[in-house]
Amino acid sequence: MEMNFLDLPEECIATMISFTSPFDACRISAVSKLLRSAADSNTTWERFLPSDYRMYIDNSLSRFSNKQLFLRFCESPLLIEDGRTSFWMEKRSGKKCWMLSARKLDIVWVDSPEFWIWVSIPDSIFEEVAGLLMVCWFEIRGKISTSLLSKATNYSAYLVFKEQEMGSFGFESLPLEVSFRSTRTEVYNNRRVFLKSGTQESREDGWLEIELGEYYVGFDDEEIEMSVLETREGGWKGGIIVQGIEIRPKELL
Repeated sequence: MEMNFLDLPEECIATMISFTSPFDACRISAVSKLLRSAADSNTTWERFLPSDYRMYIDNSLSRFSNKQLFLRFCESPLLIEDGRTSFWMEKRSGKKCWMLSARKLDIVWVDSPEFWIWVSIPDSIFEEVAGLLMVCWFEIRGKISTSLLSKATNYSAYLVFKEQEMGSFGFESLPLEVSFRSTRTEVYNNRRVFLKSGTQESREDGWLEIELGEYYVGFDDEEIEMSVLETREGGWKGGIIVQGIEIRPKELL
């Protein structure tokens, strides 16, 4: 006796849809009322949410359905860790994305007001950003655990910054050494990029970014480090504002 797929219990259909992707689930929901009910169910969208998603929500989100929570994570980045870290998800794939604020990073001399200042600007998602006055030793580092990232995913890290109103200086001829690597390895495959060149990209939010490197996140938990350095030449440089370092899947545009 043959059974039509639509004759299966809705819970079974929802479970099967949950093994696809958020994008596919939305497409399936347009086929029929039955499939829409299954595709929009909590069973389907529970699988698309991070396993630890409950640690990111408060009472204001507790009444949301799983699909509503997913869309909330995609459309409105959440500020956590006292507002020093931003978390969101990519809508098409459901992959995790993060930005570590300047306050979350290790920046050499950042608390010396003759070199750096903390300022608030309206187009930053964080309360404070780091304004570089001038330094001869430029060093920014950040770390994140792969347990916070999506498994089996190729990630890239980006320094998110902008120039101050008077413009930047000293970066034209001084290349930065950038990297994105596991803290377990002793091999440094640093790339050299120029802050003011074709390596920087404009973002939709009005900021600029430069790619620091790529790292494939497998299934083992480890710590990975991002770094941006110019410590060899000793030339003075300044005039930029650092919002943070963003970590997102490489395939995202």
